[in-house]
Amino acid sequence: MDRAVVAVARGIAAVLVASAVLAATGNAAVPRTLQLSDLRKLVSLSGAKLSPDGREVAVLVGRNDFDSDRTIVDLTLINVRTRQSRILVHDGDVGALAWSPDGLTIAYIATPKYGAEKAPQLFLLPMLGGEPVQLTHEKEGVDDLAWRPDGRALAYTAVPPPRNADAIAHQENAFDVTEEAWTAQSPATSDRLYEIGTGDGSTPHAIGDEALRVDGGFTYAADGRSIFVTRITPGAQPNQYLAREIVRVDIRNGGVTTIARLSRTQLDPIRSGDGRHIAFAFTNPYGAMQIEIGRANADGTHATWVSRRLDRNVEGAAFTPNGALLVIANSATQRRLFLLSARGVRALPLGALSATGSFDVARTGAIVFTASSPTHPSELYVLEPGARAPARLTDENRWIESFAIGRQRTITWRTRDGLLADGVLVYPPNWHPGARMPLVLLIHGGPTAASLVTFSALADVFAAHGWIVFEPNYRGSDNLGLAFARTTVPHIASVPGDDIEDGLATVLRLGVADPARIGVSGWSEGGLMTSWLITHDTRWKAAVAGAAVNDWVGYAAMTDAKDFTPLFIGPSPWTDSAMMRLYEAESPLTYASRVRTPTLILSDANDYRVPTPLAYEFYQDVRATGTPVKFVIWPVLGHFPGDPVREEDVYRQWEAWLVQYL
Repeated sequence: MDRAVVAVARGIAAVLVASAVLAATGNAAVPRTLQLSDLRKLVSLSGAKLSPDGREVAVLVGRNDFDSDRTIVDLTLINVRTRQSRILVHDGDVGALAWSPDGLTIAYIATPKYGAEKAPQLFLLPMLGGEPVQLTHEKEGVDDLAWRPDGRALAYTAVPPPRNADAIAHQENAFDVTEEAWTAQSPATSDRLYEIGTGDGSTPHAIGDEALRVDGGFTYAADGRSIFVTRITPGAQPNQYLAREIVRVDIRNGGVTTIARLSRTQLDPIRSGDGRHIAFAFTNPYGAMQIEIGRANADGTHATWVSRRLDRNVEGAAFTPNGALLVIANSATQRRLFLLSARGVRALPLGALSATGSFDVARTGAIVFTASSPTHPSELYVLEPGARAPARLTDENRWIESFAIGRQRTITWRTRDGLLADGVLVYPPNWHPGARMPLVLLIHGGPTAASLVTFSALADVFAAHGWIVFEPNYRGSDNLGLAFARTTVPHIASVPGDDIEDGLATVLRLGVADPARIGVSGWSEGGLMTSWLITHDTRWKAAVAGAAVNDWVGYAAMTDAKDFTPLFIGPSPWTDSAMMRLYEAESPLTYASRVRTPTLILSDANDYRVPTPLAYEFYQDVRATGTPVKFVIWPVLGHFPGDPVREEDVYRQWEAWLVQYL
């Protein structure tokens, strides 16, 4: 399932925000505990990019505006030495950015503030002064960008207008379905690659022909004459996510040379500083749930598997000045930065920090990255060469310091086949030894994700109610290596279900939780596991199942992620009766008559990833048993509401149900 939602359990409220207020008792200031409404002041940081000289970093700073129901994003510049910051573009709706090779211009993608255009376009911002200049006018908008090494042009991707635009305008818009999701209103589309000069009056030109269907990012070769890009394999459909390959495209004649095959990831092809090598992602040949990093010469020769010794699901990479690769991956209950070189694997000294996804490397070797700690939301940090610890560059979320945050710890247990599993316990701020509190399970999505010992807004709000929060990393989680992740195949619900039950038993043996007051909840894969657990165990006092895969047969037919079920369960259930029995055996819907737990079901009305009809099926079947059940739906398209007001409402409904029954 989507990585953008896979981390719901560990950072599910990361786009909400809060107010910091001190409550006074006598003359002493007593820290408040977090409430959901407090989270309205949470600030997000993303897209960090260092200037070529390493002196400044551009970063996107997001704050939610509940009056307008949108996130306001400022493109902000921070001096690495002085920590001084200034806003370059206020409320620019910026989605991506890149420094020019000479450091004199920042290119970024944003929706124009003025005029009739409502799709994101490419802008240039001169760093020596002047207003941003809009460079493109693509009807369907611009998706990604990259600078040519000489700085005189940029490449970008955009969806071209459909060939039958006139017919569509006259309602002649019927289309044949192939791999489209059940929510599709048009055939699946893909990007084209374009290049545009940075001078006045420049016009874009397409690179390659229509057969070059681009998906993801790209980078120029060192000479600027060709581009490395991820394309959809010829003959495949866009929703077949594993059908991807890295190719090198000659800008002049459109010639294509295949470099390597890979799976759909958030890592795009990148070029080393000297231009001699590229790095790319590919699927581990022994298990598709783990993404690896490959390195090759710029001509595609001598490809090597550089992340083999790391044995973690890599989520991003960058070259260092000496040609090593810096990568990010979950490891145990921390998200770490690792350096991969000929000498082996080295974890960088982050202390208690967990990286949150955005990082960059300067020519000096300095590393900037966003990270959070167990008691502090995400900030921007720098790790200088030779430093023993990172230094914080921002203090956007200092409001949290006046709040009491519950202690977190890692717990471990053995799975039924002898593997070591782990999870996170979050204690209420007022917990004391000997106290037995209600327990809430908060199950992460994925399954290729993990719960971490780091700031988790929803878990901290739950803990403030006086609940122990247990966040289990079941088999399929990506924090303990491939052997742990792949043993969930093909039993994608029953095996993780056993792991969660065994982890819960370990928690109860600690004597910190009341075994008579346990709730279970999660979104996406976490919703699936919630539905599974309430159909196989009746101990729960309350359950909240968000965007749950209740029926794998229906999921396989209607989702946009067409590669998921073949990889994690097996071929189409319509191929033979044994496969149908397996799909049904791993579906909570098969056992809906067993539910006795008061259950809240949550979903978007048009969820393309986990089809909404699956929630309707489960709701009606549980309702027929007479068990208390409620189904709340938000009339939006997507796997999770994308606006602040509805996101907060999801958590409010979630919280209220647990309060009612715990």
